[in-house]
Amino acid sequence: MKQVDKRILKTKTQIDTTLFTLCKRKVNFETLSAPKLAKLAGISRQTFYRYYLSPKQVIVTMIDKHLSEFQKDFRLQGLTARSMTAQLMKTWQQRAAVFELVEWSNTRQEFIQRLSLFNQNIAHQNKISLIDEAAICNVYAAATYMFLRAYVLDHTWSESEATDLFLHLTNNLDKIF
Repeated sequence: MKQVDKRILKTKTQIDTTLFTLCKRKVNFETLSAPKLAKLAGISRQTFYRYYLSPKQVIVTMIDKHLSEFQKDFRLQGLTARSMTAQLMKTWQQRAAVFELVEWSNTRQEFIQRLSLFNQNIAHQNKISLIDEAAICNVYAAATYMFLRAYVLDHTWSESEATDLFLHLTNNLDKIF
């Protein structure tokens, strides 16, 4: 297993922490440049550019990291639409701050694209052959995102209510299960 340099981890943590702080303060994300983020994080522009091209890329990298963790944590044996949906909602409830960053930075589309790829992986795992796999997985991903948003940020439903409604509206994700 590759050892992560503590300096790199510290630098990335500084960048992430600064983004969370700016989000909480409701700073306009559109005005946030890489040099400005680097300065606020207490690092040089060159150091920032060593790891990222833009503030948006930092958030997309976080999305990828959390979805990857979710997929690793997820028990693929005995996978059902209900268990996947419930676990996804629970996982993102625990990562509400990242979800807030997605909304703040308007990186919803990137999040949905990555969820779509996750859905495609689930369909492949379940040996489901779809006529238009990308379109179906995109629809499920967009629906998932909107339910996660309502559940995580707006607290619109309880976990069981959200899971039941989501599965009802998506016909139990029958195209990937």
